[in-house]
Amino acid sequence: MDNKLLAKKNVLITGAGQNIGRSIALEMAKEGANIFFTDICGTRSCQLEKELENYPGNHKGIVSSIQKEEDIHALCKYLTRDNIKIDILVNNVGIQYETTSLDDFSIKEWHDTYAANVFGPMILTKNISQMMKKHSIHGSIIFLTSIHQWEVVRWPSYSSSKAALGMIIEELAVELSRHKIRVNGIAPGWVAKDEKGHLFEEKYSLLHKSSIDPCYIGRTAVYLASDYFSLFTTGTIIKIDGGTSLYNNRVDQTSSHKEE
Repeated sequence: MDNKLLAKKNVLITGAGQNIGRSIALEMAKEGANIFFTDICGTRSCQLEKELENYPGNHKGIVSSIQKEEDIHALCKYLTRDNIKIDILVNNVGIQYETTSLDDFSIKEWHDTYAANVFGPMILTKNISQMMKKHSIHGSIIFLTSIHQWEVVRWPSYSSSKAALGMIIEELAVELSRHKIRVNGIAPGWVAKDEKGHLFEEKYSLLHKSSIDPCYIGRTAVYLASDYFSLFTTGTIIKIDGGTSLYNNRVDQTSSHKEE
């Protein structure tokens, strides 16, 4: 392994230009992986490529949209042309609309959300899994879902798309198991830093009362991608939310009681 959990593995990460995707790219690069990633923003792509130069390996960013089927096919053609065989796929990219009321229902919003969060990732996963099977790669596929696949957030297009991913993970884990391809997910809570790199206050996060540092999502992705830790793990979704989903209106009351 050269003391690296992902030494010489080829990783493809979607939407890696910022926040969670960027952290996954950096954490996997630290573990010896070659990082191939997409983002819709060329500037962000160039910035991440420069950051990845700090780690040995072959790293490349591609400007691409997961919502466009032609972009997905172009990406797969590029990988095939350059003989890049993907060992690890991270379906990170996603969008959210914060529309709460049924009165504001928009079919375009739902189409856009599902195109980015479900349909595009499924098309890419189909192509990459076929590549894995063709080359007998015992790979790892990771989806970024959300705690809102279980917890109400009042953004129905977003939360329902993430709930769909939850079942997709289990379905694909069963189908691809005979090819020794693992399929797992990560369900984060609020992952964010301010412009100075500080975490935000979050009173509903029971453990640290803050938003989550994206590096911990990256490290979880390393855990699920590495054979050393997760060779026998498939169909699993790891929740990382600092206890936010455990919060209820009695938590503050009970925590304020003194022991008698």
